[in-house]
Amino acid sequence: MFGGDKAAQRRRDEMRLASEAADHALEALAAGDMARARRELSAAPKKIALADGGWKPLMASAVIDLAAGKRRPGLEKLMLVCDGLDDTSLSRDDKAYLRLYALYRAIDASKDGRAPRELRDRVEDFRFDHTLVSGDLKARFPLKKVEETSPAPPPMAPPPSSGEPF
Repeated sequence: MFGGDKAAQRRRDEMRLASEAADHALEALAAGDMARARRELSAAPKKIALADGGWKPLMASAVIDLAAGKRRPGLEKLMLVCDGLDDTSLSRDDKAYLRLYALYRAIDASKDGRAPRELRDRVEDFRFDHTLVSGDLKARFPLKKVEETSPAPPPMAPPPSSGEPF
């Protein structure tokens, strides 16, 4: 009646665009294409609240910065995400999982194998039930960097003239 439906629809579209941009940026980063990852992330809406899904592109931007060797901006973005997660509608387990993900990425980027004190303080209590964490969240932000392995070929069959019955 007064444009409330249009505003709500526009907000949903912005959240969807932000989520898609973050997904595409992380896929490009996984493929090793840093320039494409930054281009994909630039498609995200600029003025989206952290609680409305703005944490996704911010987290992707932090991971891209850390991968590019820009430690300070990447760590600052990770801390912003950790601070803003309490305002989101995510479950407690999802929030704890994302905080742990941020801590792992900070450890990966550090020179001495330790995350900065400020981030460790924010992620101090990260206990959660991993079975309750969203599967989509686990797929988008994996804690471990897993390399794809090719399955081993099946063992060769013995030649028919070997004389064994089976």
